[in-house]
Amino acid sequence: MPLSLSIPTPDNFSFKECLWFLDRGFDDCLHKVQGGSVTKLLRIGSHGHSLLRISETVGALRVDLLRGAASEPEIVNYITEWFDFGRNVGPLKTIASRDPHLHQLVEKYWGLRLISIPDLFEVLCWSIIGQQINLTFAYKLKRSLVEAVGESETYEGDTYHVFPTPAQVLQLSFEDLKGMQYSTQKARYLHIVAEAFLAGEISVEKLSLMESTPEMLKSLMNLKGVGEWTANYVAMKCLRRPDAITYGDAGLLNGYKQLKGLDRKPTREELEDFFRRFPGWEAYIVFYIWRSLA
Repeated sequence: MPLSLSIPTPDNFSFKECLWFLDRGFDDCLHKVQGGSVTKLLRIGSHGHSLLRISETVGALRVDLLRGAASEPEIVNYITEWFDFGRNVGPLKTIASRDPHLHQLVEKYWGLRLISIPDLFEVLCWSIIGQQINLTFAYKLKRSLVEAVGESETYEGDTYHVFPTPAQVLQLSFEDLKGMQYSTQKARYLHIVAEAFLAGEISVEKLSLMESTPEMLKSLMNLKGVGEWTANYVAMKCLRRPDAITYGDAGLLNGYKQLKGLDRKPTREELEDFFRRFPGWEAYIVFYIWRSLA
């Protein structure tokens, strides 16, 4: 029989808010939100692909293994990391009260978790893909890459994809990527990152050994194509560094402008002064500001 399990949800968690973030109207080819559930194909453990459908029950998430042979511990570990279950977010409300505008924002969307991208290679590629373009076009580029060399499974008429491996990305030449509307620069950066992974130059294990976020950011920025914004995005979304701030991000700039009722984009100094008041919660505050742009 297919595996079905229940994972207790932590306090201060809203599955509804998390589903909203996963289904913001963009064409994300790596999961499907429908009928109060999210279905996602994973490459976890040593069992090949596993297709999970996640929905909510009283006080828990119900996870149905629709296809594959992932074990219960592997599934629990993935869900726990994906939805940041391990963090006690209770203090965030008190922290946010230091700014009345932010406090109102956090109250409005309370329960939203910092939804991660556990695959380091995926999050690096995604951040490179999204540089200097709008999200709609970024999702289009991601889909073209995933459908070209990624693996997939079809279930009940729907096709689900997993993000390509470094070796699979390198199957695509610069000309292949340019034919998908990638710029020459982005095609080059994707190849550089894929080659760095295959050479063992970068890994979650190596980055996790770094004690400080600045040290981690410096290491990431040693990769060609990874600047300050990309490094902070990776630190926030994959490595779950609480003090990562995506300076220069259009969503952060527009969200802060809206939050404070400004008639101009905020300066770097203004943002630094703002975030200095919330040490250890910067990444979560960025995430809530993104949420406010709906």
